[in-house]
This record gives sequence, C-alpha cells and structure tokens, in this order.
Amino acid sequence: MPDNNNDFFGSLGLELESDVSSGYADESVDDTDSITKEKLSEISRKTFQMLDDEHIFPFPENFESIFERNLNKEQNEDVRNKIRNVLESRHNNANVIALETTINKSFTNLKSIFEQVGVLCKQLESFEAKMFSQLREIDKIENPLAVKNAITILLNGANTTYKRIFDQTKVVVENYTKMYEDFLNIKKKSMFDVVLGIYNKQFFFQKLDRECLIGKDFAGENALFIVALSDTLLDSLKSKKSLISATKMISKILLDKIGKEDSICALHDTELAIFMKNVSYASIRDVGAQLIDSLKKSTVFLDDVQIALDVVIGATKFDPNSTPQENIQNARSALEIAKSENKKLEIFKPSSSEDTQEEDFDSDFGNFEIP
Repeated sequence: MPDNNNDFFGSLGLELESDVSSGYADESVDDTDSITKEKLSEISRKTFQMLDDEHIFPFPENFESIFERNLNKEQNEDVRNKIRNVLESRHNNANVIALETTINKSFTNLKSIFEQVGVLCKQLESFEAKMFSQLREIDKIENPLAVKNAITILLNGANTTYKRIFDQTKVVVENYTKMYEDFLNIKKKSMFDVVLGIYNKQFFFQKLDRECLIGKDFAGENALFIVALSDTLLDSLKSKKSLISATKMISKILLDKIGKEDSICALHDTELAIFMKNVSYASIRDVGAQLIDSLKKSTVFLDDVQIALDVVIGATKFDPNSTPQENIQNARSALEIAKSENKKLEIFKPSSSEDTQEEDFDSDFGNFEIP
C-alpha cells in the first residue's frame, strides 16, 4: 500500500506532482504536499493512539470524529484545509444524490399545478377566440329574434366554459393544498434548521435516542454541551433580527470546530446544544474551553458594530442509561451554576461516579472572562 494511503480513507490524492507530471512541478507545491502527507500520518497515528488509550471502539465513524478533532488542532492552515478538502470531497456525490431525490419528491405536485394552469390558459384562450367569433356573427344578424337566440347560445357556452374552468381551478387548489401540506411535512421531518443551518431540535433528540440504544451495548464516552448566549451579549443585541444573526454566527463557528459525527441544534432562541462523540469526562473541560476560545477569537460585526460572542457553557458526560431529556437537564443544571457563579464553563457532577475525580482539578480553570 502506498505510504500516502490510510486504512480508513484509502488514497487521499496527495501524491507529489513530480510523480504524475513531466518533472516541472513547483517545488513549493512539492513541499506542501510532503508536509501534508507527514501531518496526515502524524494525525492518523495520534488518532489510533487515542482510540486505544481511551478504550474507544475502533469503528470508522469513531476514527473519523477523533481524526477531525485532531485535524482542527493543526496549526498549519494550508495543510489543514488541504486534508479537509480531500475528506469533504468524499461526501459530495452522496450529498448531491440526496438533494436531487428530495427535490424530485417535493416538486411533483408543483409540476402538476403548472400543467393544470397551462390547460386553464388554453381553455381561456379558446373561449376568448370562440366568443369574439360569435360576437362578430351576431353583429351581422339583422333579425332581432335570431340575435336573441345567438346571444342565448353564447351565454350557455360561456356558462359551460366557466364550469369547466372552475372545476379545473378546484383541482389546482387541491394540488396546491396537498403540496403545501407536503412541504410542512418535509419541514417537520427534515434534519436541518433552514435559518441556522444546523440540526433541528427534533432530529437532534432522535440522534440522542439512538445513542442511548447504542450506548447500552457499546458504551462509548460522549459529552453534551449547552451553549448559552451570555447576558452581556444579549444586552448588546437590540432586535430579534440581531439575535438570530448572532446565533447563526455562533452556530457556524461551532460547526467548524466539531466533527461530522457530532451534532448541534438550537434548543431555544438563546441556547445551542452540542453532542460530541468520543469525549471522555476528563476531556470535557478542555473541549469546552476550546469552544469558548474559538468564539472569543472571532471578529463579528452586527449593524456595523463589533460584538464579542460571549457565551456560557454547561456540560455533562452523556449517560446512555438516562433519557436525552435527563442528559439535557444535567447540562442545563451545570449551565445555571456557571451563570450563578459568574463562570464561563461548568461541568455537571454525577452524584456517584468515579468520573468525579476529574473535579479534583482546579475548579477555577473554567472561570475566565471573555473581553
């Protein structure tokens, strides 16, 4: 197997240009590719080591989630982006096919409506031509009785056409109503919040439900975070539109910091929930601090005014033996403690668990302010 291959991803297409060209490749490109391959191997080895050290089942999705987390820590942006682009390219075809299938199913009734409207237009056009033709004929009639009969025939024809068009219009309305109901159903069952670009709450809880079922047999270590906009940030937002914009920016930044196997959704107008796989109890504080730091370093403008994305986080180890709602409540309890004690990060302390030994660390670690 070539040295640029990987047990999980296969050939990543990172061959040196000198291997596939006439030998005139830019040396800087060669250097970048060489560094990229070295970093790829380094990140992969580190990921495998973490799987072993933390006793995480070596499923491909577990490898990928930890690999992405390690990749996000890579300081060389060019290397990080190159590896990420290669990984993302593996998912494009599946995404396009899924999108095409959804669109085809969603717009079946819309196509039918257009066809029926076309039939209506043709019927109206035909009626108009026939009416003008009959009016010209009536204009030539001199016998009053014949004129009256001709007008009666014209009105009967108009009434018949009206009924036909009315019935056709009812079909259009029925199809439109059905299409509207289909769109509402799609929205209800969809995975994403179209405003924020993240999972919707219903799908997020479905994922947590599945994790509870999986976890009882394959108990991996996962974590749940609730990210709340701080009072300081909320006070700086003057409108509902500004609140949505700020939440959207926060969700976008956080999306870039979590793996594809991780999930994020909006719990409320001012809260986001994040489920992260393969995060041990001892690592929760470090991961939470990284999330806060990523928001702190972001320069954001709303209404031409720079704002600080100041948040407070409550976190908990995800317990598969509890319900998703109970896990959410644990994270929320930690969040309320963080707010009451003016901290930026607080972790839920299980009532009886060996994991509470982690709390022997300096409890002020998470008590830092974002300027």
